[in-house]
Amino acid sequence: MLAVSFSMTLTACQSTPPAEPVQESLRQKQIRTLQEQGFIQTDEGWELSFADKLLFDSNQYVLNDKSRAVVTKVSKALLSVGLVKMRIEGHADKSGRDAYNTQLSEQRANAVADAFTQTGIPREGLLVRGMGTQKPIADNATPEGRAENRRVCIIIVTD
Repeated sequence: MLAVSFSMTLTACQSTPPAEPVQESLRQKQIRTLQEQGFIQTDEGWELSFADKLLFDSNQYVLNDKSRAVVTKVSKALLSVGLVKMRIEGHADKSGRDAYNTQLSEQRANAVADAFTQTGIPREGLLVRGMGTQKPIADNATPEGRAENRRVCIIIVTD
């Protein structure tokens, strides 16, 4: 009887440990980070078009200081949540020959890839593609449209 009474007393004295705070999973952190950086989910995956942030002058592929700062910010955010595999697609406007535009768009994508690697993203996780004029997002008949088409897009690869 004493043993039963003692056992019941111990059980009654035990308190429920405080609940652990709910922690975000890595996947939730990654999605939140992607959204914070301006990525949107598309049919191809999480995509960031630098059309409004990272435009190139006509016939240029060198990142200016403002563009480099944008790439560095995005790169550090992605690296912080382990997103290091991505496709980097360079684009061009319709000015010039197709072969030239494809080469120029690849140089633009490589400029962004180089900036990513400078912040610590491994180059082997980056697939660089020159898309040329294949996927315009604006009308190439206007100067404003051509400027929007001179861009780089980042697509996160999840395999």
